[in-house]
Amino acid sequence: MCCLREVDDPRKPSNGTLHDFVEILVIAMAAVLSDCDTVEDIAYWAYKKEDWLRQFLPLKNGVASEKTFLRI
Repeated sequence: MCCLREVDDPRKPSNGTLHDFVEILVIAMAAVLSDCDTVEDIAYWAYKKEDWLRQFLPLKNGVASEKTFLRI
């Protein structure tokens, strides 16, 4: 995950970002490695695996929505 911290977050903090950018990247990569092909699949996978993801990620504000994954 330390390598992902070097990726610039394209979002503006003033827009009220709720989810950690690195967490979103980790979730997206794990979902794609689990055969998710679309943003809808990624968001659904993250929702279903939230308990498991919390073992590794704080997910302070829960799992990001489909719209958040789409924006990023």
